[in-house]
Amino acid sequence: MVRFLLAMDRLYLGLATLFFAGGFIYALTCLRAGTYRHSTWNFAAMLSGMVLQTLFLYERGQVHGRCPVTNVVEILVFVAWSMVLIYLLVGRNYRLSLMGVFTSPLVFLTCVIALAFPLDLESAIAVAQAKGRVDAWVEFHVGISLLAYGAFGMSFIAGLMFLIQERQVKKGNLKTLFYNLPPMQNLCSAIFRLLVVGTILLTAGIASAHVISVAGDQHPIWPLYLIWVVYSGLCSVTFFRGLSPRRLAIGATGAFLFPLLSLWFIAAN
Repeated sequence: MVRFLLAMDRLYLGLATLFFAGGFIYALTCLRAGTYRHSTWNFAAMLSGMVLQTLFLYERGQVHGRCPVTNVVEILVFVAWSMVLIYLLVGRNYRLSLMGVFTSPLVFLTCVIALAFPLDLESAIAVAQAKGRVDAWVEFHVGISLLAYGAFGMSFIAGLMFLIQERQVKKGNLKTLFYNLPPMQNLCSAIFRLLVVGTILLTAGIASAHVISVAGDQHPIWPLYLIWVVYSGLCSVTFFRGLSPRRLAIGATGAFLFPLLSLWFIAAN
């Protein structure tokens, strides 16, 4: 049974990786040919990849009997799943359909890295049995915090799209990509809202961590405080001081380094 579950895990994750790669290659080919038209195929590939990621996380959750974020592989897949979920929810609302083209390679790379790690299911089962039942607050804390990471990841992508478009405008070199990118005003609005959503989610994650600590869990959360300070500061300066769109985009892309580095710390603890 364990070997069967292990095989299914790898199958779901491998297929998800192929869908993300396929969607990106298809959209990139259309862009190079100048025939990109809000690609339904890219959207379908992202949705299919997310469904397969969901199946992977479900299988791992069945093994652990809890939210499947107990090691590097599961954390990476959960963050990638969160990014795709947020893209599917907000992409078309802000005319950001091309965001899927930028999201696909990042999610693809995340899945490839996850596949490079051994999916030691037998060890996971042993750990799950040793820990026993997990408190619901732990589930909420981990899940909501990683959803915040997904929002920050999408703000990084939106910021990158803004900077690429701005660079093309300044150089007067308006290629096919420029005409398919959403308006810069839409991107700026999306960046700020994604930062706010991520900060709110992270605030809820930090608040729930205090409930866990009262119950006796000593899980360190100082990386979350650091990330919260960075992103809440970026949101506050933008809201109260009117940070320029370019600086907001640079801030959103640069700040994502903190969540990325913290993932390894979280996985190690």
